[in-house]
Amino acid sequence: MMINDDKKLINILKKFPDQNPNPVLRISEKGMLEYFNRPSKIIIDHYDFKLKNKVNDIFLKELKETLSKNEHTFEVKLESSSFLLKAIYLKELNSFNIYGTDITAKKVIDKFPDSNPNPVMKISYDGILNYYNKGSEYLVSELELKLGHTVSKIILKYVGEVSLSGEASFYEVFVGKNTFSASFVPIPEFNFIIMYATDITALKVINKFPDQNPNPVLRIDLDGKLNYFNSASKYIIKNWSIGLDSKVPEIIFERVVNNEKVFEIEVGSKFYSFNIVKINEFNFYLFYGTDITDSKDKENILNKLSKYFSPQVYNSIFSGELDVAINTSRKDLTVFFSDIKSFTTITERLEPEILTKLITNYLTEMTNIAIEYGGTVDKYIGDAIMIFFGDPNSKGIKKDAIACVSMALKMKKVLNKLRKNWRSAGLSESLDVRMGIHTDMCTVGNFGSIDRLDYTVLGNGVNLASRLESLSKSNEILISENTYNLIKEEINCKYFDEIKVKGKAHSIKTFQVIDKKTEGKKKVIIEASKEGFNLSIDKKKIKNKDEIITLLEESIDKLTG
Repeated sequence: MMINDDKKLINILKKFPDQNPNPVLRISEKGMLEYFNRPSKIIIDHYDFKLKNKVNDIFLKELKETLSKNEHTFEVKLESSSFLLKAIYLKELNSFNIYGTDITAKKVIDKFPDSNPNPVMKISYDGILNYYNKGSEYLVSELELKLGHTVSKIILKYVGEVSLSGEASFYEVFVGKNTFSASFVPIPEFNFIIMYATDITALKVINKFPDQNPNPVLRIDLDGKLNYFNSASKYIIKNWSIGLDSKVPEIIFERVVNNEKVFEIEVGSKFYSFNIVKINEFNFYLFYGTDITDSKDKENILNKLSKYFSPQVYNSIFSGELDVAINTSRKDLTVFFSDIKSFTTITERLEPEILTKLITNYLTEMTNIAIEYGGTVDKYIGDAIMIFFGDPNSKGIKKDAIACVSMALKMKKVLNKLRKNWRSAGLSESLDVRMGIHTDMCTVGNFGSIDRLDYTVLGNGVNLASRLESLSKSNEILISENTYNLIKEEINCKYFDEIKVKGKAHSIKTFQVIDKKTEGKKKVIIEASKEGFNLSIDKKKIKNKDEIITLLEESIDKLTG
């Protein structure tokens, strides 16, 4: 049907945009908004256009500049959208029809790849390369691709398949020495395909490498599921009672959560050391295991063996500093002896099990203190302990002597705690200990036969230390003048007596150790002990001093009554 009536034609043209799903606006030559359809409302609201009113000056200026350049399209950006506007002059209506296309999605697609570290390309349906990001440079170089040119045959094949199917597809693409996992995604709205690629060369190598590794290798995802294990891991997998896609034991995945890099764990009858490596590119962890069962067995043997040596001697032997051979030397040593008074009587009254428990607890506490101060525990003789300072490690004769006496003072303090244990075990006798210390030139080293050695110290200095211990009063520390002269600047002592010693022409002065000089100034704990008497007062904890004094007075009355 021919339409000859101009008015009818104009009415049809006016009505047509209402059915357009895209924005359509009509603006007169004078800049008045004459019409807009429903899809245009987003533009109208943004610029605050009103029908029969003049449009925004900025918009009008953009329109006129576009037309003056003999161009017909310009872009406007709203708050969350972008539109490409095309202006067509209608002479019959003395106005411009402006047709809009929402290009928001296209803008996002165009912008996104620039920040992607992996290859991204935009290829038209007919195989023309329209865009590639920096991450694509290796592919572009190897495939000799150029913007505006047809892509390589291998890429063109995948583009054709996706164009026909209209669905996204994944392909493995081999380029040079690398392998890429490529996703081809059709964007039919804009007639192009986006290719997203990931370099999986390393993953391919990783997947292949563990099979050839003679040690266990496991791959665990971020959720703690087992994705892969090699043949060397079968013993582990069997003991854990898991399979592929099963969660590894919680105790294993906890190591990952706690960011541990290396850990040891027992699996069945074996021990393994694991190194954890996170592969960020592929979101999984590789566990590299080593069977350390043999070394663990040796370690256990050495740990058992170490209990027969003082730590210093043990470390010196296994570090190579001390030869396992008959070898001695003369050195200035400070020798310590201690024993429990009336221990023979105590042993007769206790069951062997109780006695063993009490003496073990006592020797453990004393030994720990000796190690703390750097002493070499020579031997246990029943309840007696022999310790010396100055070998195999020495800080100098003076510091060694101070360390030895400081150790004895610490032991004296700890004895108060041990006495409570003895009383709770039903022992009526008090735990009274005598200590003796002497500093002198001694012979130290390995003594014995070719087949059996004893690392110990010999000489008159040892004998004198033992003599001082026997002369010491209960719960007191008796030292020689030699030792006193070395420690007197730091430790309070009082003169005790002169003793005659076999083999010595002159008498030897002896001293009782009181406390450290620095402790005496700020002492808040008052302690005293003699045979049959033990006193311990903590001044900080006393709330009513008069009550304590009354108790002490009552105790004195009972003692003297």
